[in-house]
This record gives sequence, structure tokens and C-alpha cells, in this order.
Amino acid sequence: MLKAKRQVRFIEACYKLYEHKMYHVAYRILGDERQAEDAVQDAFLKLMQHEVNIEDPESDDCKRYIITVIKNAAINQYNKNKRTNEVLFFTDQDDETIAAEEQVLYTETSEIENMMNYLPEKYRDVIYYRVIEELSVKETAKKLKISETNVRKRYERAREMMKNMYEGRHKNGNQKLRVI
Repeated sequence: MLKAKRQVRFIEACYKLYEHKMYHVAYRILGDERQAEDAVQDAFLKLMQHEVNIEDPESDDCKRYIITVIKNAAINQYNKNKRTNEVLFFTDQDDETIAAEEQVLYTETSEIENMMNYLPEKYRDVIYYRVIEELSVKETAKKLKISETNVRKRYERAREMMKNMYEGRHKNGNQKLRVI
């Protein structure tokens, strides 16, 4: 109980000290007032969910931690916006165009999944977590119990293998695979 009260006081102090700074960091990344406000709110929700072991809210360690949390929240929001914009792009087209593009996407996705089956398991797992599950490098490393550097290298190698497989299958065609 005492620990929870200390955590609440810590979060309140951080809010008073850093709320404006966090907003400005988020706004620089997102370029939108409402989204920057949402990112600040998300950052504070994350702070409340995780126990922070910093005693002094005015310390440099606390300030760095808070800035890192808001940057991550803003970048997550930015990436979410990017994915949403890609989906909205399709809705501006007529039904026939959408159906044709969905078929291409389905074929491309099926081909990617098929190519994944030919990858060695350690590469297939990395592609699965990074692309299908959309986990970060850090989360993937934790899931697979390997280093982040190893995740990056396996991901890079898997992409290269899949690209080579795709190019081998489509030497004569002018189709292009979006490299994941």
C-alpha cells in the first residue's frame, strides 16, 4: 500500500515537471496537437502500469527515462498512423481496383508464407515475430531468448533469402515483391 502511494506521488510529480516537455517531444514527432496529447496520455499510462525504481523525479535519470517513454509512445502513434493511412488509401478506389489489389496482396502474402516455410527455423521464427506478430526487436529477442543484435542479423538474412527466392521464381516477370 505504501509502495502504491509512493508510485502515485512519483507519477504526479513527473506530470507536473515534465508534461509540457513531453508534449513538445511528441509534437515534434507527430506534428499534430491532439495526437501529441494522446501520446503524453499513453506515456503516463505506461508509467503507471510499470513500477519505476527512480526515487527523485527531478533527477537526470528520471528525465531521460520520461523522455524515452514519450519518444516511444509518439513513435508508436506515428507508426500506427502510417499503417492506418495505408489502409485508408485503398478505400479511395473503386471496388474492382480494390478486388484486384486484394487478389495481388493475397497471392503475394501466400507466396511470402510459402517462402517462409523454406527458411531455416531460426530465420522463420524471427520473420514470424517481427512481421506477422509485429513485435519490436527487443520483444522478439525476449521471446526467442536471443540478443537484439542476433534478431536484427537473422531478420536481415531472412529478408535476403526471401528476396532471392522471390527473384528466382520471377526471373522473367516484371513483378516486384515488397520486401518486409
